Amino acid sequence: MITIIHGGHRKGLSFEAANALKDLLVKKGCLVKLYSLMDYKIDFCCGNQPCQDSGVCIYTDVLTDEILPAVEDSNVFVVFTPTYFNLPPAMLKNFIDRCNLLLTVEERLKPYFAAWVSGQTEEASLEQCRRGLVTFAEICEFKPLANGFVLCVERDNHKLRLDDDDMSIIQNLAINIASLD
Repeated sequence: MITIIHGGHRKGLSFEAANALKDLLVKKGCLVKLYSLMDYKIDFCCGNQPCQDSGVCIYTDVLTDEILPAVEDSNVFVVFTPTYFNLPPAMLKNFIDRCNLLLTVEERLKPYFAAWVSGQTEEASLEQCRRGLVTFAEICEFKPLANGFVLCVERDNHKLRLDDDDMSIIQNLAINIASLD
């Protein structure tokens, strides 16, 4: 199974890219779950980390009931995100914080991980967001897909549609993922 997370709060370039990957993978016969975090009410992490001791989150919501179990059962996990203030958007950062629960599951798959980072900002800002996602992937012991954890870092200049270069990257990503699933 493949889990895709879209971490933005609007339907911009990262949303288009996430859906394009999902569509290509479905055509290849893969089981894909795409979660666009903007569609869900997810409680903020309490920060006290009681889940590390108990293995249970203090909240019961779509994240604990559906999204994290999907990530746990996935062979491949892909994140698509815009960049805000050199970081992923707050809803994706909250998702990452709540993934602390994954660290308590001893017998879980360690899926391959990839990310697509875009933004209307300078390259240094995109790079800082990329580094944060790489750190997240390393802490969760995800395996890098293909040539690394983050496959595309793109300065989008208000671009809302994928161009041929974007689609080439996504098609190559779909081929790599389908071979693993």
